[in-house]
Amino acid sequence: MKKSLLTMKNVLIAIAFAVFMIFFFINLGWFWNLFKVILGILMPFFIGFLIAYILNFPYKFLYNKAFRKMGTKHKFLKKLKMPLALTITYVGTFAIIGALIVVLIPQIINNLSNLVESFPTYIKSVEGTIREMSRNVSEMHLPFLQNVSTDDIFKSVTSFFTGSQDLTKMALNWLQSFVSNAATGIYNALMGIVISIYFLIYKEQLCRQVKKIAVAFIPIKYLPKVYEIVDITDTKCGRFLVGDILDSALIGLIFFVVLSIFQFPYASLIAVLCGVANIVPFFGPFIGAIPSAFVLLLIDPWLAIWFVVIAFIIQQIDGNILKPKIIGNQVGLSSFWVLFSVIVGGALFGVPGFILGTPIYAVIYSLIAKKSRNKIEEKGKIAQEALDFQVLNYTVIAEEQKRIRAEREQEQMKKLKKIMHLGSDEEEEEQEEENNEKSQDEENFEDTINKNS
Repeated sequence: MKKSLLTMKNVLIAIAFAVFMIFFFINLGWFWNLFKVILGILMPFFIGFLIAYILNFPYKFLYNKAFRKMGTKHKFLKKLKMPLALTITYVGTFAIIGALIVVLIPQIINNLSNLVESFPTYIKSVEGTIREMSRNVSEMHLPFLQNVSTDDIFKSVTSFFTGSQDLTKMALNWLQSFVSNAATGIYNALMGIVISIYFLIYKEQLCRQVKKIAVAFIPIKYLPKVYEIVDITDTKCGRFLVGDILDSALIGLIFFVVLSIFQFPYASLIAVLCGVANIVPFFGPFIGAIPSAFVLLLIDPWLAIWFVVIAFIIQQIDGNILKPKIIGNQVGLSSFWVLFSVIVGGALFGVPGFILGTPIYAVIYSLIAKKSRNKIEEKGKIAQEALDFQVLNYTVIAEEQKRIRAEREQEQMKKLKKIMHLGSDEEEEEQEEENNEKSQDEENFEDTINKNS
């Protein structure tokens, strides 16, 4: 007998939950502000966890591969494996980051200052080009342009380019506000680095503590599903994110080398923009290439055309060679679902949604796909054959399901009669004959399905 859900405890829990939800939606702004305060307090821990997760890959390689035989002969050296691997990981990582900062940051600042200073000159050059093009077009006396004023076209295009100065001012204002919040960002970054070291040192102990809490408060029957979700999240989300960051850094480096070889202006600025934008799936290459091509278009249209060709070649190499080697098939989504996840994630959560939308959706997609496969397997052969709509008639499926339901009802009635001692020997013999006939009908049904197939 199943327990009734309408117990006093369940009713009180439902009432309390309903009251809380009403209070939550009425005071949604207050809860949102509280969430932002808590998020600001815990931000160093989130940053530390992200740094530790990324650096865990080189740390494990050094600890398990490079220093694998360390301490086999001399036991005291075994205690040095962890601090040595940890030191090399952090020193090597931040040495690379420091070298990139020393090389790129001065060039980026110089490029930005030159771009801001030269922007009015570029606009005047574009205005002259557009004016000359409009004059040449008007001299052609094309029939479909007789009712179109080239001066109006010139004014609209000129206003577009001159309006881009406002965009530059907006970008500079945003940069100024970003710099004003640099103190908080530096504090969170430094504390995150320190916390990440503790995460790596005590990661096994922390994982053990989390497992204890999970086993203590989660019912045992749900633990396999929880462990499965954690494993899929680590595979689809975490490793994809780490691989995507490495791939984007490599793409930015390739852009910088190629553009520097061909002596493109603002090579370092464009390389950083394309590399950072490449983190966003699907839209990333366009987000980085379009503004870069626009800046080069103001300088020289031929530079913009050559940049588009170079960007297309690099993105083809990245999509077909680099990214499959670095990331592999961690996501397992088609292009349609990648586009869907990026749009929905960006609309809901902004920039973090653009970056994390695809791997998070890949986790949800994997769980739903596995649940669907299990449900189809539980329904048996008829469900497997129902997937092929071309050879199996839906009326046959309906009749078969109806017969299976009737059999189950008869079996339940038989069990009920046995429990109540109402059955007789004759009824049992008749039931056995009916079961034999039904089994013969089932064999005939399977023969019919095979013939149709």
